Amino acid sequence: MVLAVGVGSWGWWLAALAAPPSAVVMAGLLVAYSLGVGWGSVVPASAGVSVAIALVVTFDIFPSFWPDNLPYKYWAYTVLALWAFSVALVCLLARVGHRLQQSKSPYRRTGQITVTVGLLLMLWIGTRIYQSQGLS
Repeated sequence: MVLAVGVGSWGWWLAALAAPPSAVVMAGLLVAYSLGVGWGSVVPASAGVSVAIALVVTFDIFPSFWPDNLPYKYWAYTVLALWAFSVALVCLLARVGHRLQQSKSPYRRTGQITVTVGLLLMLWIGTRIYQSQGLS
């Protein structure tokens, strides 16, 4: 449940930051990669998250709902929290991926595909929730 809400919030923040559709696809690929590889995905996925956060900082990308008169340090704290949350989510994805790989069930591959599709659906739902709120 935590994983589904976390991936959904990734979608919400991607939509809030007006990320291009390719960024949402990249996030989806990161989810699928982390679930497929397990613990071996932590370093490359964390690097991908760090690059995305660096782009947000470099280009001063703010969501449309962010007040103009709020001190910049609060945006810096928010971006730092997003980075920490994303790295924790990458570790959780890797843990779940590792457990799915270790499963002795004859339906292990079906379970991996089901979890991956469910999380990709949550990513898409997260983007739609933001767009339906009318904040963009």
